[in-house]
Amino acid sequence: MFIEGESNSPNGDLRQGFSKLLSKALNNNLPRIILGDGKWLTIDKFLHKNIPGDLFLLLVDLDGKEDSRERDIRENNLTDVRDNVFYMIQEMESWFLSQPTILDKFYGVDHNGKKVSDKMTIKKPIDFEYPDKELKKITKTSRKGEYHKIKHAVELLKLLDSNLLEVEFADYKRLVKKLR
Repeated sequence: MFIEGESNSPNGDLRQGFSKLLSKALNNNLPRIILGDGKWLTIDKFLHKNIPGDLFLLLVDLDGKEDSRERDIRENNLTDVRDNVFYMIQEMESWFLSQPTILDKFYGVDHNGKKVSDKMTIKKPIDFEYPDKELKKITKTSRKGEYHKIKHAVELLKLLDSNLLEVEFADYKRLVKKLR
C-alpha cells in the first residue's frame, strides 16, 4: 500500500502511525506500507511500481472537497486503477479534526484552561478547506505547542478510533473493507 507521507523524517515515522491505526481494524493483518513522500511522488511510485504482488493500493490527500475526486483521478491517470485509490478528504488532518476528544487528550488545555476542541470553528471535518491550518490555529497555545505535520501526526494516528473513521469517511471505510 502506497501512502502519501515523508518516509525518512527525524520527527517520526508516519508508517508507524498508519500501521497502528490500521492494525485496530485489521487485527494486525497489515499490508506492507510504502511511504511515497509528496502526493505526486506517491502516485508515480504507485503507477510505476516494480514490486511483485497482486494488490496495490494508494492512499493520498485529495487536497479538495469530495466532489473533486473524479477530476483528481483523471488528472493523475488513475482511471484504470480507481478501485484501488483511496483519499483522505481533504487531508489526513481531517481525520484528526473528526475526533476532538483525541485532540483534547493529546494537546491538553491552553494556559487559559481552554480545550483544543472548543476552538474549532467548524464541527464537520470534511467542511474545513485547509484542515492542517485549522489544526495549527487551534493548537498554537496548547501544552504541546502548534500542530507538527510529522511529529504530532504519527502520535495522533496511533490514537484515532478506526471505527469512528469508518463512520465519518467513506474512503477510509472502503479501504478497510478492501484490506480485510
